[in-house]
Amino acid sequence: MTLVFGGTTEGRRTAFLLDRLGMPFLYSTKERVEPFQTVHGEFRHGPLDRSALEALLDERPFGLVIDAAHPFAAALHQTVYDACSARGVRLIRYDRSRDPSADQLLEFPGIHRAADFGEALATLERLRPSVLLALTGVQSIGPLRRWWSGRKTLFRILPRTSSIEAARSEGIPEKWLIKEMPEAGPDAFVELIDRFGVDCLLTKESGASGYLGDKLEAASRRDIPAIVITRPPVPPWRTRLFSDSELEKVLQGELQSHPMPAALRKGYTTGATAAAATRAAMQALLKGRFPEEVLLTLPSGKKARFVIEEPIFSGGSARCSVRKDGGDDPDVTHGLLISSEVSLIGGEPESVEFLQGEGVGRVTLPGLEIPPGEPAINPVPRRMIRDEVVAALRMSDVESAVSVKISVAGGSEAAKKTMNPRLGILDGISIIGTTGEVVPYSMDAWIASIRQAIHVTGANGCREIALTSGLRSERMLRDRYSGLDARGCVHYGNFIARALKAVGEQGGFERVYVAVMLAKATKLAAGEPDLSSRTVPLRPERLGDLARRAGYGEEVCLRLNDLKLVRSMTEILPFRAGEPFYERLAEACVESCRRWLPEIPLTFVLLDIEGHMLVMNR
Repeated sequence: MTLVFGGTTEGRRTAFLLDRLGMPFLYSTKERVEPFQTVHGEFRHGPLDRSALEALLDERPFGLVIDAAHPFAAALHQTVYDACSARGVRLIRYDRSRDPSADQLLEFPGIHRAADFGEALATLERLRPSVLLALTGVQSIGPLRRWWSGRKTLFRILPRTSSIEAARSEGIPEKWLIKEMPEAGPDAFVELIDRFGVDCLLTKESGASGYLGDKLEAASRRDIPAIVITRPPVPPWRTRLFSDSELEKVLQGELQSHPMPAALRKGYTTGATAAAATRAAMQALLKGRFPEEVLLTLPSGKKARFVIEEPIFSGGSARCSVRKDGGDDPDVTHGLLISSEVSLIGGEPESVEFLQGEGVGRVTLPGLEIPPGEPAINPVPRRMIRDEVVAALRMSDVESAVSVKISVAGGSEAAKKTMNPRLGILDGISIIGTTGEVVPYSMDAWIASIRQAIHVTGANGCREIALTSGLRSERMLRDRYSGLDARGCVHYGNFIARALKAVGEQGGFERVYVAVMLAKATKLAAGEPDLSSRTVPLRPERLGDLARRAGYGEEVCLRLNDLKLVRSMTEILPFRAGEPFYERLAEACVESCRRWLPEIPLTFVLLDIEGHMLVMNR
């Protein structure tokens, strides 16, 4: 996997190239950016000091880091260089190319170089312009305060919320903000100069993609001075690239030396498998012979081929089986034999009666898509099976009703490893699926199961609901609150925000219990909606800040800042009732929960690995 430091044109180009090559990556920026469309990328935001970056490199399998951050992000460049050197991770700097036309213009009279903002301010004091146009970005408003607090200074900033809020936080007059996207070409900058009566430009040596040459050409045309802050010193990068073609060549070499693992293979749902078995059984029933395989069009529009096993004629019925293929998903039904037995029966022609076979569950509680008493065959699989039955009847010119009995060998045992018993689905698994395909490790499928569990809890009259990350925290919580109904306990995994929102949307609950282990609590306290270590790394500096606000000494705060593993936190500050740090941590978690569930009374339970608890009722 590749870690990309972006937030720039070069960062975007890097991401697009990695996507095109099929290389997974994590795109990291200091501030939150609007996520762009990506197939293989993830996003994170927030500053990283060296210890936090080293912890991230230890936590995730990064084989390559690409520093495509802004040329003036000197501290970040050094941090990335030092962390990669310490951890032995290959580092590539994708830098902004210099602008040859700008290099010539930099030698012209009227162009003033400055090593930093201090030198730029000294030059401004000497030039004393009436209207300064600063093209140095929103982060330069603070360093230039000494100048703009007493003189008219216009800042061109990006018209995005984060930039505007950052500018406003500096207290600069709104009328001095030009909220526009930069345009290429000297004419665009000449128009800015003329529109606002500018008599001095301030810019950075930003290179070709920063339009440095265009800015200097515009200043030259209007015969006004320009101050250029030169690039800061850089680390001794071993690999420094300046173009997409150079980067692609290096990445192609990376792929050859470190081949990507094969993409995870999709599988087929129990619904698609049952429909395929039904198609084969109907052919056998109406034509008198069993097919060796069938071709099925899935709801997703894709076609899939299924091999038929164990064909059986029995009296007036035909039975065929298909082995469930879950692909690379860790599915408890993978490899089970799903059978469909069909018979012609009396009744409305083309009507289908669904029967519960061995290993298929039976719905016993309200709140699901299937009413109590029916076999647990969900609506989309029912439609797929019905379509296969009707198509076969029409092809053979047969007018009849049909019974379909779906069975799953080993389904009763497999169901014990699912949420079915808690949802009131007894004796077997559910026949499910909406697209016909199983996407390995699908987040959408997990979130859908959370919403379904919450809906069933509410539909069955539970007035209290408990949200826990998993079975261990559920057991700890129910040991403390023995009155909690097992049907009212829902596992949110990492998706705490989605679960709380679903509770609010369901309505009707009088209290919600939220149990969170310490490691996940450090992320929840920061307002993260997803508590996965895969997407949200440990940010120890947050813990140090929390301790500082709770009144701890600097030694404790610094030790927390250097934390590598959350479990070491209790060695610094023992987890116990009344400990101010954990009180503050729990309060911050409650505040985050209230963002997603503002109304219902909340009992928040902070847990350590031993089951000790800190409880807050709000």
